[in-house]
Amino acid sequence: MEGTGLGPFEGVTIRVMPSSKVFVATGATTQGQGTRTTLSQIVADHLGCRIEDIVMSSGDTGTIAQGIGAFASRQAINAGSSAMIAGQAVRQQVIAAAARALGIPESDIDVEDGRAIGRTGNRPSLGFGDLARMAQGMPGFSFAPGQTPGLEHTAYFTPQQASYCNGTHIVELEVDPMTGGVEILNYTVAHDSGNIINPMIVDGQVQGGVAHGIGNAMYEWMKYDDDANPLTTTFQDYLLPASCHVPGVAIEHVETPNPLNPLGVKGAGEGGTIPAPAAIIAAIEDALSPFGVRFADMPLTPERIVTAMRAAGAYEKMSA
Repeated sequence: MEGTGLGPFEGVTIRVMPSSKVFVATGATTQGQGTRTTLSQIVADHLGCRIEDIVMSSGDTGTIAQGIGAFASRQAINAGSSAMIAGQAVRQQVIAAAARALGIPESDIDVEDGRAIGRTGNRPSLGFGDLARMAQGMPGFSFAPGQTPGLEHTAYFTPQQASYCNGTHIVELEVDPMTGGVEILNYTVAHDSGNIINPMIVDGQVQGGVAHGIGNAMYEWMKYDDDANPLTTTFQDYLLPASCHVPGVAIEHVETPNPLNPLGVKGAGEGGTIPAPAAIIAAIEDALSPFGVRFADMPLTPERIVTAMRAAGAYEKMSA
């Protein structure tokens, strides 16, 4: 279980450009977790444009004044909800502008693929670029009552509280009692991130999280001498799991919509990491249960496994 989507807020600005492109600015920062793709999908869905027409700027105070950053599995909840709210607001501006230009009721207009289209008659339509230029106004002519300049909206979503994702990890492994070597055979994750925006991105985050968890459980260790000088100073000393140590993870998504934000999403970024050490070490203890070996430290290196086996008198039992 993980608390995700922490505040205080995240913001998104959406602006339809005269070029027909849709400019999206967010204070959310990207760390390789697919934030640009996810936010672009949300904007395209709720505004009614093509994803390839979106131009994204993230973490740049030159395009949006406020932003918090990437931590605590929060981007989809905070920035995603802001993108949804801003997208819906700009969509309504597009509909209102098209209704004025085409002389038909707003209720008779659909928005799709970057165009506002009349539902009836010969289905007249106007592209986003045309509507954006109209929204700039004409010198010497007043706007219609209630009309505002441009097709643009900025939204800041503030969560009421943390959103809790949850999941279960199951690992099957083998331990060589003589060398302390561990081989992970199968790894399965059932994970509830609420409504899934992009399954491939969430799969990647869970798979990557498990790789981190394997490193925590069995490899990564900062060592110091008695005077607190670091002994782990290069990657020759600080071990990381390689591709041969990380299995392909079988992932099952359980989608329970989150009532605390309009997208119904929960975080996913750390859900692959948090349970992994406990699951792996519990599996190692289970494999060595005939010898009564238990562990209270990690990483559980082969040296530590062999030392614990010796302390438990396991090798004497095996030879007897």
